[in-house]
Order: sequence, then structure tokens, then C-alpha cells
Amino acid sequence: MKKANIIHVILFPVLVLLIFSLTLHAEPEYENQHRDSYHKPDKVLEVIGVKPGMVIGEPGAGKGYFTLKLAHKVGPTGKIYANDIVQKELNILKSKVKKQGLTNVVIIKGKVTDPLFPKDQLDMVFMSYVLHDLSRPVPFLKNLKSSLKTNAPLVILERDPEKYTKTAWHFWKKRKILKTVKAAGFRLERIETFLPRDNIYIFYAQMKEEYLRK
Repeated sequence: MKKANIIHVILFPVLVLLIFSLTLHAEPEYENQHRDSYHKPDKVLEVIGVKPGMVIGEPGAGKGYFTLKLAHKVGPTGKIYANDIVQKELNILKSKVKKQGLTNVVIIKGKVTDPLFPKDQLDMVFMSYVLHDLSRPVPFLKNLKSSLKTNAPLVILERDPEKYTKTAWHFWKKRKILKTVKAAGFRLERIETFLPRDNIYIFYAQMKEEYLRK
């Protein structure tokens, strides 16, 4: 084999690995920038009332798109309980948390019907693109309710299939969302509709007195 061919044989796999590595590291940044364009995370956190020092639970945190933003927003005096049932996703999130030097994120592997958040400690529960994927949403929501402090909101960000029809088959219509969350013992406070693809539903746990009046 000629010397030039040997060099090509050696260099080609090295170049392939280099390109793959660069793509792997660039993709999340591009993905985040793309999501920022329609999620508008800074505006979302402002509208739902996330403030320094808050303790927030995030079911279905996944790879941490919102987790990291929430953690920076609540600051070192606050805390984020990030939940998921997929260990691979949690491993990626753990790596990101470590890389950013965050000490206020607690990662929890939950159950299908229970996020396993600490009881009566959360100032808010925030769910983004999670509700429609829950296999048993009502038991799950009932279990997370006990983790909320009195008058702490449940905030649900979900794609509106009437706004964005490309993925309409995968997401729930407004009526189904309201019916499901109400069945778990929550009442709707308001719906924010400023996002181009999504709606934000803000709920509060119903008190016993409210049930008695019905």
C-alpha cells in the first residue's frame, strides 16, 4: 500500500470522529436556540411568577431545557426538584447541572404515578410538554398535589393543536387538559396564550370547601 493511501486510511476515521464530536456538541446549542424562539423561556418564567428563593418541582424534566433556566432564576437560595422516569435523560441532566456548577438542583427518578417530590415544600410545580405523555395522568397529578404548599400553583405548558397543526395528533386539546386536571382536584385560575405554539395553564388545588359546594 502506498504511503499516501496509508495516511488516508488512518486520517479518515479520525476526521469522522472529529466531525461527529463537533456535531454532538453543537446540536444541543442549536436545539436550545430553536426552542427559545417559540418557547420564549424568559418571558414564560416572568409571567408565571418564578422568583429568587422559590422551591419548584419539575415533573418530566428530561434533559433539562427548562430545569437549568429555572435553577438560574431561583438562584442559590432556591431549589429545583427535577423529576423523570427515564434514567438516561436524568444522566444527561446531571451532567449539565455539574457542568454549569449548579448546586440547587435535586434530581429524582420518579414513578409512573408519582413524581416523589417532598411533601408540602413546593412553591410551584411546572410541567412543560409532559401532561399529554403521562400514561396515568390523574393519579400522577393527585400525588404531586400533596407536594404543593397552600395556594401554590400547578403550571402546565402544553402545545395547542389549534395553533400549531403539524403535531396536532400528538397533543391534547384544551378541553381534555382541563377535564383531566380538574379530575385530579385542581381548579383553573387562568390560561396564558401569548406563545405562538403553546398555552400556559395555571391551576390551584381545590379546597375541601370547594368540593362541598358542588
